[in-house]
Amino acid sequence: MAEVPRLLCVHPHPDDESIACGGVLALAADRGAASAVVTCTGGEAGENLAGIDLGTEDLASHRRRELAAALAELGVDEHVWLGYRDSGMAGTPENEHPEAFVHAEVDEAARRLAVEVRRLRPHVVVSDDERGTYGHPDHVHAHRVTVRAVALAADEEVDLGGLAPWRVAKRYVHALAVERLLRMHAALREAGLASPFGDEPLIDVDELPFGVPDAAITTRVDVREQLPRKRAALQAHRSQIGDDSFFLNVPDELAEDVFGWEEFVLEAGVAAPGTADDGRERDLFAGLDVAGAVGRGG
Repeated sequence: MAEVPRLLCVHPHPDDESIACGGVLALAADRGAASAVVTCTGGEAGENLAGIDLGTEDLASHRRRELAAALAELGVDEHVWLGYRDSGMAGTPENEHPEAFVHAEVDEAARRLAVEVRRLRPHVVVSDDERGTYGHPDHVHAHRVTVRAVALAADEEVDLGGLAPWRVAKRYVHALAVERLLRMHAALREAGLASPFGDEPLIDVDELPFGVPDAAITTRVDVREQLPRKRAALQAHRSQIGDDSFFLNVPDELAEDVFGWEEFVLEAGVAAPGTADDGRERDLFAGLDVAGAVGRGG
């Protein structure tokens, strides 16, 4: 019997999984692959952007319930809390909290995550990139911790509670190509909708606060069929999405271009020869023996 492909996505806060990897997580479920999400913090420093009446419930508890609903929409098999506190943005009081994720030693946090890597035995791991996608301290730290955890999990000299070493075949970071961001901004402005990048025209990639050159993208996954579930997962994180958020207001005719593709950069492992016209991978499991178990090899 063929081995079931396994995907692990590591994210700093509740809602990051749906924004960055909601499509590939839903796709994994559709293809019979196993999926897991590790959330590093409880999202305590988030804002109740939608103004939800929490009653006596604190925001972190509410966000736990939102995350559970989002993961159910995506068909995720397993979820793990890494156990740290949301660090907030640099310069805020939350960032100075002694239990904030950014103050956790990389090796200490990585050992916690490496235990889960050995237990879950994923073939593919996805995290933020070294810049934390948009610079949030927790996103930057999540990248450092994930890189170290993958190395520790594979090291036969490292004892992690008696769990056998596991070598992740491919480690990716999720990414957004700057050319696509510019298209998205222009389309939202043309439609009279709010853009994450403001109201002014953007004509130069240097004006964007984040994004990677299109040439750096190694893998572009078509998740248009999974888009309804990705959007439902985003909507489950209601406290984090204000009424004017583009997540809720992108019209259907723009949604596929904005949300229907998820992009990644392969940082460790061997890229499979791309079968698309642009030469990129179309599958996170491309080139792996397990890819055939779900009917696609790249």
